[in-house]
Amino acid sequence: MGSAYWGEFRTHWRPLLAATMGLGFGIGLSAYTMSLFAPKLIAEFGWPRSQFALLGSMGLLMLIAQPITGRLTDRFGVRAVSTVGVLAGPSAYIAFAMQPGSIRAFFAIAVLQIVVGTLTTSPVYTRIVAERFERARGLAFSIVMTGPPLVGAVLAPLLGRFIESEGWRNGYLLMGGITMAFGLIAVAMTPPHIRTRPDEDVPVESKAGYGVIVRNPAFWVLIIGMILVNFPQGLVSAQMKLMLMDSGAQSQTATWLISIYAVGVMVGRFACGLSLDRMQPHHVAALTLSMPAIGMMLMASPFDATIVLALSVAMMGLAQGAEGDVAAYLVSRRFGLNVFSLVMGLVGASIAGGAALGSLTLSYTLGLWGSYAPFLVIGACVTLVGALLFLTLGHGSRKMEVARA
Repeated sequence: MGSAYWGEFRTHWRPLLAATMGLGFGIGLSAYTMSLFAPKLIAEFGWPRSQFALLGSMGLLMLIAQPITGRLTDRFGVRAVSTVGVLAGPSAYIAFAMQPGSIRAFFAIAVLQIVVGTLTTSPVYTRIVAERFERARGLAFSIVMTGPPLVGAVLAPLLGRFIESEGWRNGYLLMGGITMAFGLIAVAMTPPHIRTRPDEDVPVESKAGYGVIVRNPAFWVLIIGMILVNFPQGLVSAQMKLMLMDSGAQSQTATWLISIYAVGVMVGRFACGLSLDRMQPHHVAALTLSMPAIGMMLMASPFDATIVLALSVAMMGLAQGAEGDVAAYLVSRRFGLNVFSLVMGLVGASIAGGAALGSLTLSYTLGLWGSYAPFLVIGACVTLVGALLFLTLGHGSRKMEVARA
């Protein structure tokens, strides 16, 4: 097994690198850089934190955009879809840099970013792995999903210093240039589209094809579980630096703590990927996805020493990095390749929906108590319930027999 396992990486390293780079410099990168701009924007324009927290609710647009993106990817391929996203994505960063200070204008630009940025998300790039990896699929998914946190870990401290010295407007312009340059490299390396395997010719356009998807119990476990475990996402993206500073960390310390979070995501994803290839996936899902609850409870505690904050963000990152790997692996094993990106898009929509629901709750709790602690406690409880839900999947890993529908 060892030779065949690692042989897949020797054979398909170029497509794997293209997917990793494309996802790394896609809209997912904003989860590790968005909060770097937040203190400057709030200080300059006087936006209330409770209003700014509503930014995460813009992810509700993913409920529509992700499934559409997934279906387009199944039909036209990764290269065609991602090219549009890479070329259009920088327009949002340019608009952020030029916005006049109205929070409504800021939210409108965020909508634009989500719409075009959906074309550079996991339902697009993970299809490359589903098409080309079999034995090492779990680890390959983990490598691809490591793209955003890897780029974030390197870029966050550099971007933080750049924003301090050159201003947040130039910071947004820099982000636009970087994402386009590396995105185009990824497009150039993306291999041709593989539509389907001989045993997976799924007539998804028919009502029967969609019916078999929604009748699969694993689909609903994925949907509901991902909503719950991603409930705190609005906090760990746009609000992370504000939360750390609210806990007593200085601005530069908070920036480095965000890098620790990104490193934790990477470590967690590799560990999760290797485990998925060797263990029952429902056990891996329940264990890894429950870990952020520990980090959030630590963050909510009265202990605010730097080492405690570092441990908190590391725990949140170690587990938070696993949800994409778990989702992609389970979808690839239980659903046909011809609907892979569509189902991933639906799962991605649930992830965005959970994050949006959490952001609305965060806005309410901040307005009511003026503290992040209540939301951290709520988020820990919700995350734990969602993680344990994956235990209901049992030991089966049989693919869905759509062709017989």
